[in-house]
Amino acid sequence: MSQIKVLIVDDARFIRDHVSRIVKEHFPDYQIDAAEDGDDGRSKMETTNYDLILCDWEMPGMSGLDLLNWARQQPHYGDIPFIMVTSRGERDYVLKAIQAGVNDYMGKPFEDLQLVEKVKKYIGKRIESSAASRRKAAQMLATGQSAAAPKAAKKPKGLAQLRISSGVLRCAIKDITLQQVKIMVKREEGIPNLLEQVVVDIEQVKGGKVAQMNGYVSSLAANEKSIETTFIGVDVQFMDNDPEKLEVLTSYISSLGKK
Repeated sequence: MSQIKVLIVDDARFIRDHVSRIVKEHFPDYQIDAAEDGDDGRSKMETTNYDLILCDWEMPGMSGLDLLNWARQQPHYGDIPFIMVTSRGERDYVLKAIQAGVNDYMGKPFEDLQLVEKVKKYIGKRIESSAASRRKAAQMLATGQSAAAPKAAKKPKGLAQLRISSGVLRCAIKDITLQQVKIMVKREEGIPNLLEQVVVDIEQVKGGKVAQMNGYVSSLAANEKSIETTFIGVDVQFMDNDPEKLEVLTSYISSLGKK
């Protein structure tokens, strides 16, 4: 796997140095670059493909929100983790960042461990997955095992209902972000159509409001390499920009990390 590249964007030099030090200490193999403002950040992002962006909100010239909006329009940065590091924690600011496609945000001041956990959350899984794949490949070469060996099923992250034109389907949540949800439905209960507009009713972990998100089916996939597959994987892209719905969804996603 190629070296992980992280870009830190902040107009305050002591913050840039502080964040850079934390990341370097805990992830010494990463390439850490720093930009002194949004314009400098965009310039660096145009010449280097970064794997994670840690960005301040309020900066002279191009703000963090401006940089985020620009990034989401670029081919490489459409889904690259972008974390806003800011002292602005007001609801309106947070919702603006969510609507622009931010992955996460962290308030100033913050503890070193908070930052480390954020980096692990968005980059650590990728490294672990890559290492696991290499180990599995080596084991297969050594034992002659087929690459088509069945995978162990992962525990779902939650439950939901998928409302489609033909009815309501019970489903398990495989993964969820502020932009989309990956779910699994039983084939016998029904299959939505590709690009069909749907509603996902996401059940809270410990009661509370249900996140009723409007979206459309962006992809369908068989869970097994067989025409007889029992489960169908469904990706739903959210279309809602309703602040209250996004607030409920944010609360739900946060609760998953505390389980």
